[in-house]
Amino acid sequence: MPKTYAQNPKTAFGELAALAVGSFFAAAQPLWAADQTFPRGPGFYFSIPKIAAVLVVYFAWMATCHWLDKDIEKFGLPVRWNLLLTGGGLLGLLVVWLSPWFLASFSVLLLLYLVPSLVYVSVRNKRAPRSEKVLTQEHFYALAETYLKLSLRQKKQAAPVGPPIEFIGKSQHDHDASKVARAAGSKGYQAAKEMVFEAITKRATDIHLEPTKDEMTVRYRIDGILHQAKPYSRTMGEAVVNIFKVLADLDITEKRKPQDGGLSARVKARAVDFRVATAGSVSGEKLVMRILDNSQQVIDLERLGMRTHLREQIRSLAGQPHGMLIVCGPTGAGKSTTLYACLKEIDRYQKNVITIENPVEYHIENVTQIEINVKAGKTFASELRSILRQDPDVIYIGEIRDQETAEIACQAAQTGHMVFTTLHANDTVTAIGRLVDLGVQPFMVADAVTAVLGQRLVRLLCPKCKVRYKPNPDLLRKANLPSDKITFFYRPPDAEADGNDESETCEHCGGTGYHGRTGIFECLSITDRIKDMIRDNPNLNAIRHEAVKNGMKYLQEDGLRQVIEGRTSIQELLRVAK
Repeated sequence: MPKTYAQNPKTAFGELAALAVGSFFAAAQPLWAADQTFPRGPGFYFSIPKIAAVLVVYFAWMATCHWLDKDIEKFGLPVRWNLLLTGGGLLGLLVVWLSPWFLASFSVLLLLYLVPSLVYVSVRNKRAPRSEKVLTQEHFYALAETYLKLSLRQKKQAAPVGPPIEFIGKSQHDHDASKVARAAGSKGYQAAKEMVFEAITKRATDIHLEPTKDEMTVRYRIDGILHQAKPYSRTMGEAVVNIFKVLADLDITEKRKPQDGGLSARVKARAVDFRVATAGSVSGEKLVMRILDNSQQVIDLERLGMRTHLREQIRSLAGQPHGMLIVCGPTGAGKSTTLYACLKEIDRYQKNVITIENPVEYHIENVTQIEINVKAGKTFASELRSILRQDPDVIYIGEIRDQETAEIACQAAQTGHMVFTTLHANDTVTAIGRLVDLGVQPFMVADAVTAVLGQRLVRLLCPKCKVRYKPNPDLLRKANLPSDKITFFYRPPDAEADGNDESETCEHCGGTGYHGRTGIFECLSITDRIKDMIRDNPNLNAIRHEAVKNGMKYLQEDGLRQVIEGRTSIQELLRVAK
């Protein structure tokens, strides 16, 4: 009986293997025989390093797309960022696949991946809190500590903690040093420093701390408008208020009666003064701080925004040997700044200049400045009476509030002194009526007052983001402006009207559309005709008509000049000078 494969499996497997090998060599023989006719290349048609480089970029792009998809939802950014990054990466991969020049195509791939990614990081970091910002120095330090176990921030931790601001109390005496040390050890001291530094950085003129039921609201007055800041919890807010009360030498146990004080600070090697005022309310104690930053001080007629003719007129009035120049307007209209600019026009080395202020806001070289202290019996009237015996040439009175001060000021203007003062009134003609209402005789007002300057402050449009538009012809007709010569006005940007992305905030103005302020003015010169009208039972409407006849321009007219020049908007002018 012959052998079969089923009877001996091992022998069968060996014979099958021999048959397979023999068949392979038999089939391969023609390929060897044809070797001379069809030569083979060296192989390795794909470069392993190039494939690895493309794969690294590919996986990095995929990870970035995955992160960005979640990040835009977290910060409320538009979906187009995801589409931009995805489309850029796909286009780059296509270029690498089709192009025969690897270095050029790989560079295109990197650009199409990195440029959208870095631009997105720049936009989202503006919205993200400091702890969540990416690709910053702190972020790289954190990555090194997490994955490489490297402590790169040791040297930086040795640097002073907090913003570059140092409170020094009212002065640098030992008493103030002890108050600063006491405040520095209190809860909320770091928060107080950060709040003040942020306000100064944002060009704020006032800080408002207002208690509510659950928190302490913080607001900054920037360019005359209050802007909301990050609030404190009620406990932290009260601790911050107490710190400022200690530094201003106020009674921290008294929370109902109003208190006033002051303190100073050193910010980046420059001195900044603060005026502190507290008041009790139903919800708790409120605190307001006025920031008196000498670096922001404007005491130059050239920079106040006056017309050339008006500037020369004010300069001439400031140089007169006697008379009274009154600057009127509401609180915060820049009256004191204008009078400081007038004082700067005077030769203070040849004239004896004395000021009476409450309080002294800015120090002027070679000027005797006296601060009012009602508690100590130093009022405007009492100090004015005393300085008249000190042979002054120029007297600056911070504000006329009562009949006695007004009468002494008028008498001083009539007896060879130049008097500068401020008065709360809506316009120049109303200021004349206000003096009469205070009890000053009309004949005394007519003989003493040389001119009245009314003013307001309007915000200037941000030069980086202001928008040009064609004004309404009806508006131009109402303003008596030639519609054929004025083709466009400017206004702040409007995200909805302009179709812009609200996330693209202008860094220069912080998204407000305005940066800085300038003045608009009206000047009433007291001519002989107006003097006679004031003496004879003054009629304010008649005086106003006579002043306009003599060339006086209203606040609105002067403000339209700023609108036409593109420096402010018509909406801002109407807000300020209605």
